[in-house]
Amino acid sequence: MNTSYDVIIGHSLGGAVALSLLPFLPKGKEATVILVDPALEIPDGQLAITKDLFLKEVTSPRTPDEHMTLNPAWSRSDCTLRTLGLSMCDRIVIERVFEHNTPWSFTDLFKNVTPNVKISVLLSDRKIGAICRLEHIPRNADRFSARVVKGACHWIQFERPDAIMDAVPLPRAKL
Repeated sequence: MNTSYDVIIGHSLGGAVALSLLPFLPKGKEATVILVDPALEIPDGQLAITKDLFLKEVTSPRTPDEHMTLNPAWSRSDCTLRTLGLSMCDRIVIERVFEHNTPWSFTDLFKNVTPNVKISVLLSDRKIGAICRLEHIPRNADRFSARVVKGACHWIQFERPDAIMDAVPLPRAKL
């Protein structure tokens, strides 16, 4: 398989999934990974609460209008797609994801990152309900960076897509 990627973006559980797949990237090509408030660590005491929250969202999804009221920075399209996505998910999927990932701990996946991969982690504002904490991100490697997106909740891609675009490296012009 000769597939390679310049930029990989993973949000929430997708951040942990992206980290787990990084060892399969070609070693000879540089890649940038942007993790958007990744769900790397959930303490055991919080796990059942988080699972119940997801189950409630899947079994009784909010309407797009309800999402818009709760999240005024989101577009109508974002709210509609969130509702559609939740309504398409089966509660058994949620139950199995939590069942197969207990304890919920993915920080160790950073150890598998090869030198050709640079990782930028965007964390939501802790005051608004961040999933990922700064202490979950290793600080011992030049190729890892992390920053908090002030004023953004877990849904950074809806509220501050500019923060994600700022993390994408642009090619340098040759003079």
